[in-house]
Amino acid sequence: MDSIVRIQDAALAVRDGRIVAVGPAADILPQIELEPGATTVDASGRLVIPGLVDPHTHLVFAGNRANEFLMRCQGKSYQEIAQAGGGIVASTRATRQATVDELVSLGLERLRKLLSFGTTSCEVKTGYGLSAESELNMLAAVLRLQEMQPVELVPTFMPAHAFPPDYSRAEYMRSIVSDMLPAAAKVLQAYTASGASPVFQDVFCDQGYFNLQETRDILEAGLKHGLRPKIHADEFVNLGASSLAVEIGAASADHLLNISDAEIELMAASDTVAVLLPGTSFFLNLKEHARARAMIDRGVAVALGSDFNPGSCHIFSLPFIWGLACLQLKMSVSEALTALTVNSACAIGLGGKIGQLNKGYQADFLILNLSKLEEVPYNLGSNPVGQVFKSGKSVLTNS
Repeated sequence: MDSIVRIQDAALAVRDGRIVAVGPAADILPQIELEPGATTVDASGRLVIPGLVDPHTHLVFAGNRANEFLMRCQGKSYQEIAQAGGGIVASTRATRQATVDELVSLGLERLRKLLSFGTTSCEVKTGYGLSAESELNMLAAVLRLQEMQPVELVPTFMPAHAFPPDYSRAEYMRSIVSDMLPAAAKVLQAYTASGASPVFQDVFCDQGYFNLQETRDILEAGLKHGLRPKIHADEFVNLGASSLAVEIGAASADHLLNISDAEIELMAASDTVAVLLPGTSFFLNLKEHARARAMIDRGVAVALGSDFNPGSCHIFSLPFIWGLACLQLKMSVSEALTALTVNSACAIGLGGKIGQLNKGYQADFLILNLSKLEEVPYNLGSNPVGQVFKSGKSVLTNS
């Protein structure tokens, strides 16, 4: 993860949305003949990196939970707030009342913010509706957002985010397995047939949420409908979710604050990506953070995500997450870049398409108003992004 290639005085050539050549300008420019109407961009003195990939967001929701942030500032824990009627189910009330059009409008505003901070691709989960109608409305909003703006989206169906108060535990499990997963697969059938991104399912496996057997039952049911598994694993306590992620072939296991040494070894020998979310432990004011150093040193593929959501991490800036990864997770600058590009792309099934400035890859890249990679985390809290390119087209310029 620390082995990245830095090229001084470089050139990048793009045709039809794909990178056709990249390397030292002295080698590349003599090979390139510009067609009429071709665009040349001068990034002299600035840094060009791959577009950032966010493998874990919850950006489709209604309402906000600013009151919970204040409660947390006064010492309340995430679990205490949830037990008092806050948490995920608090967002459910507002999200169920929202129309698809309203969810799309809110999503567009948030995606503009993500794009301005350099996110060119991101995963988007459902999970705040917690009923068949509302979860499918959220999924419809994600699919509409894919067509309306430049950030490339990967949908994840996640009705197993919490147990809603208007269902018994057994009733909600039946609804997920028998009703919601088949309905979501039907909605996504045309989407996947078009050659769009992979589609996923996710389960929050933790104390007070879905236990290990429930998680297995849901993921195995989803696999039958073509939904690839992900797991919210070992955030508050260790229920064995990381082991299940490896066993079931999950694309990623996310959070992992309480992963065991044995499970780290299991993940290192697997294709499951560890998605770490330092913004969440920071936003929740936790003393402990994910053990990124132990994972990286033992060979786990580590990715970084924002976990942007209304309650536990209202942070959408991946450059800020980059800084937190260096400060809190003790990752090097290069490791963090790998985690935000190559490995994040693999965590959402797009590792062969995005996340690298390499010949044949989609031309998603950023021009940063910086000259050195180390300046990104150093300028913690600022926005280093000058210009954003998606499939070779300029889609945003920050003034």
